[in-house]
Amino acid sequence: MSYTLSARSVSRLNGVHPDLVRIVKRAIQITEVDFTVLEGLRTVERQKQLVASGASKTMNSRHLKAENGYGHAVDVAPVINGEVSWDWPLYHKIAKAMKQAANELGIAVEWGGDWKGFKDGPHWQLPWKQYPSKGPVAGAKYTAETETQAKSKAVAIVASGVGASATVAQEPLSKAVEVISQQQGDLSSGEWLRMGLAVVVVGLTLYVAWRKLA
Repeated sequence: MSYTLSARSVSRLNGVHPDLVRIVKRAIQITEVDFTVLEGLRTVERQKQLVASGASKTMNSRHLKAENGYGHAVDVAPVINGEVSWDWPLYHKIAKAMKQAANELGIAVEWGGDWKGFKDGPHWQLPWKQYPSKGPVAGAKYTAETETQAKSKAVAIVASGVGASATVAQEPLSKAVEVISQQQGDLSSGEWLRMGLAVVVVGLTLYVAWRKLA
């Protein structure tokens, strides 16, 4: 039996790299199990939500629009009696079709179900090696802690490090953190803490120099 992509699935392929779209469109013709496209291109905000919920492990996702203007990943799932199924064996059947399609077309592809660590059955992506175009937050990591909490921690570290006697230095240091935060909204909380400590060191140095001149 031959299947076809629904209009919704086709619309979810908008913005996805043409090579991956070709694989999906060929796979639906030869698959043993009908499937739907759950998701293609994602916004940074959507990716952050998925990481915060534990559904994804990285902000360096191939679902995000890369420098070449495309997303490089799709999520597909089997459809049984009109409903999406999470039955793992069905994903192996889809994988067979996707890999066959990729081989026929001469396109490299990776399946999340083959990963050794976090196995992601619905996930398919074009490999970084063959498609190296970087995403908008390449290399960045995001935790459930919000940017606002991270920024507040950095400012608190600056204030506590300088101390009450360094009131003159606190205002410019806090301003520095604010300026940096506007430019680096996707930094992780750990990176913010390290940045905060660096600002403290610079601030204390400036304060000591100011005291000597006063």
